[in-house]
Amino acid sequence: MKRFSIFISFIMFIIIGSNTLFAQDVSNKVQLLEIVISNLVSRIESLEKRVNVLEKQLTGAAGVAAPSGEAPKKKMDAKVHREDFVAAPVMVGYEDLGDGFFARNVRFSPFGENVLLTGEITNKSGKNYRFAKFKLSIYDDRGIFLKEEEFSIPDIPNEGTESFESMIVGLPSAFISKYEIRFAK
Repeated sequence: MKRFSIFISFIMFIIIGSNTLFAQDVSNKVQLLEIVISNLVSRIESLEKRVNVLEKQLTGAAGVAAPSGEAPKKKMDAKVHREDFVAAPVMVGYEDLGDGFFARNVRFSPFGENVLLTGEITNKSGKNYRFAKFKLSIYDDRGIFLKEEEFSIPDIPNEGTESFESMIVGLPSAFISKYEIRFAK
């Protein structure tokens, strides 16, 4: 009888132990599926944004196709006084990024399957920034929006120039014809 009880306890241990391993395996697979699903959701949201931008480019405000190369005109509700307008500083050889930021030596270099964006940004905004955030919009040779990326530059003081680099994933450099960098508030 003693041998029988030892045999039964050994069998129970094997059954319970294997169920625990099976449950952990299932739990790991469920976690991986959740990660994949959240990744797919973010990609779908990104694609929806791109589709919305393309739709806005193809149609005017009233749903009528806008002439190519011509943006729909906006109504101005308030009057603009000359004294309210402060001219931004002009820097020769630099691209104006808005809000007192300027860029130069912007280059797109192939980096395997991706593209490495490099350049220099100068801060003439009158403020020191712990992190300055920028948005990069990329267009093809027909002016069609391809992708938008964000990058940030840490510790950029007023009147300072900092070099930057950002990796653009999933877009061959041959598709990049035009770009726009804007300061993101």
